This record gives sequence, structure tokens and C-alpha cells, in this order.
Amino acid sequence: MTVISTIAGKSAAQGGGNINTGDQGFDISFGLVVHALAISKGVVIPKETELTLDVIQEMVQKGQITPFMDAFSSEPTMSDDVLETSPLGVEALALKGLPKYSLTMKKGQNYYKEMEKITGFGNRNFILGDVDGNWKFAVTPDGDFTGFTTGQALASMTTPATATETEKKTFTFQFTDRLQCDSSYAVIEGANAFPISQVSGVNGLILSFEDANGVVVPAVGDTTLKIKAVLQSDRVTGVEGLSGSNFLSSAGAITAITDDGDNFHTLTVTALIAGTVNLKTFDATLNVDVTDLAGVLLRSNVLTETIA
Repeated sequence: MTVISTIAGKSAAQGGGNINTGDQGFDISFGLVVHALAISKGVVIPKETELTLDVIQEMVQKGQITPFMDAFSSEPTMSDDVLETSPLGVEALALKGLPKYSLTMKKGQNYYKEMEKITGFGNRNFILGDVDGNWKFAVTPDGDFTGFTTGQALASMTTPATATETEKKTFTFQFTDRLQCDSSYAVIEGANAFPISQVSGVNGLILSFEDANGVVVPAVGDTTLKIKAVLQSDRVTGVEGLSGSNFLSSAGAITAITDDGDNFHTLTVTALIAGTVNLKTFDATLNVDVTDLAGVLLRSNVLTETIA
């Protein structure tokens, strides 16, 4: 407990305290940033947490973390500290500079459209990852781990291709808490947990009611749903290994799924009745609409049809 009488009038002046600048022991370094995990504001990873891929991927499923991985290029920029100078030529610190990171992605049209959603002010913080798979967290006063406090995050206009360069898109984010950047942070080497590069984002999945012959509208009394499932990124690539546990349907439990080939599937359900039937990906354990299919995270559209 911090008693107010013990801190009233007490200075938190800079430049005090003991300083350890010896060179013994192994250095912990942090390299060029090529990965960034956008973590929702207010979300922390308790210090007692075992840092595993399952823990982080569960946070991705819950929407607490959005990964931006494997940047094509990266450019940090640091604004200068501002000094004021007295008439006598004495300098004093007036304003501390802040860091900004720019990550350029080369991942195609669907990815660029999704990147636009990161634009905002103060709604997400960022955990950093370097080229060697190491992590850099901000550390809260309680010793828990989170992202660095961020002001503006901005997805820039997509840079069109030229005769010598390919199309790309850059997003930038500025840290606003200099104390975090200078001292209230921790680097975790990938070798002591797992490389941050193993974290993956959510893939969009497009569902439609159809089979190889075309659209199949569900009807009263049907005990199957005919669907096509393809990735949102290209609307061509399918997924394998789907089971009833990957979906939530208003038609009740899905008791079996048959892979009919060419991205078509037959779902066995309770006989349909008049009304509306809905189908989407779902994780019943986490109660979220992102499902984990053998380590691949998928979020579908909500497929809806009215049954007359």
C-alpha cells in the first residue's frame, strides 16, 4: 500500500538511483522488427502465464490479439528529444521524442483490405517481434506483460506497382509512453519460449449453399446441408478435415460431415423445419466464432437461408 502522506511532496526526479553498467554476462539483444501483435487495449498477459503458442493463439481466437507477421520491410523512426536553451546557453530537456514503426507488407489484395481495419487512435497496443523470433513486451507496474501504449495506428494507401517494384502496403504505429520504451519493457528470446514468428492470424472462410451442380437451397425435411467452403483470400483454395465441432448451426447438432471433393461438403443435420437456418464457424470451448482446424484459425461468414 502506498500511503499518500509518504509520497506527498516526494520528487520522482530523473537521474537518481543506482546505475549498473558492467559488461559481465551474456547480452540480450533485439533486432529489426518484422512482426507486430496488435493487442486490445487493457488486455494483459499475467506474469505467471506460461508463454506457449497455444496461449497466444487462443488470444488470437478471442480477438484479443491481431498478428501482423513477416513484414517485407521495416523502418523505425525516432523523433528527436527537444531541448530548450537559456540565454546563458544552458540546455534543458523540454520534450522527449517518441518512436514510430513502419511495417510494409507484400501479401495481396485481401490482406491489404484487412489491414485497413487497424487504422485508429489508442484502441490497440503493440507487442514487437524481431527477425530472430524474439519478443518485446511492455511491462505493467504489476509486472504483467502487454503491448506498448500506442497512439495513432495508420494503414497507408496501397503503393501501386511500378516497372521495378511490386505492389505493397505499409502501416505505421507510434508509441506514446517513453518510459515504457526506455525501461518498462522486457525482451524474451524465442529460444526460451517459442519464436514469435510461429504466431498466425485468422483466415477468412467463405461458405455458400451449393454443390458441384450449383446452388442448393435447403428445404423443409432435408437432413443434409450442401455447402462449399473456400478461403476468403482467393475464393478458390479449400480446407480439409472439417468436422461438426468446427461449426454452429441453427439446425441443431451436425452429426457428420462428408468431403465431396472440390471444396464441397455435405453436413448431416436434424430434419429442417420452416424458418431460418444459419451456419458459421464456431469454437464451443471458447464461445467465439473462430475455429481452430489443426492449427489453422478460420472465421466464416454467417451463412443464412430462409426455409419456407
